[in-house]
Amino acid sequence: MDGWASLGQDVRIHSFARIIHPESVTIGDHVIVDDFVFIGRHEALTLGNYVHVACHASITGGGRCYVSDFAGISSGARILTGTDDFLGGGLTGPTIPPEFRCVQRSEVIIGAFAIVGANAVVLPGVRIGEGATIGAGAVVTRDVEPWMVYAGAPARPIKPRAKDTILRYEQELYARYGRPAKLFRPPAKERAA
Repeated sequence: MDGWASLGQDVRIHSFARIIHPESVTIGDHVIVDDFVFIGRHEALTLGNYVHVACHASITGGGRCYVSDFAGISSGARILTGTDDFLGGGLTGPTIPPEFRCVQRSEVIIGAFAIVGANAVVLPGVRIGEGATIGAGAVVTRDVEPWMVYAGAPARPIKPRAKDTILRYEQELYARYGRPAKLFRPPAKERAA
């Protein structure tokens, strides 16, 4: 497919998925983007290997988003990389000229093996640690620790996740089917100046 920043092998983007500006999108191998997914304009978006974005999920906001290998975004989940200032720093909404708005854009990083549950919301600037699970309907307002299960609004840690089992399955999959040419692991989070 032409027009992508990079497009891996065995990628299935269903016909009713909508991806705005695919030239800023990098997609690894063995990726599925279901029907009715909406991916808005982004500074940059990466979907690593073995990533699934389920129906009615959206990734919007105009910032950067990095979804690492083996991560999943469940049905109806919302990943926001930007938002208007709701505290009165400007007028809100896309119909307002930019000089009258105060839009906060940031980066969202979803670590390898992480799962964002159905109808969960991830706010701008959040890093979801490797192997973390975000429960259905949770609202993630700050970084979450690796290999923990989170639930609620705001999301809070509930219990640990089975790290050793998941990593063993990863190695078994690679032994059977081979390792992709490029692995997608999250970049170090940028520090504020």
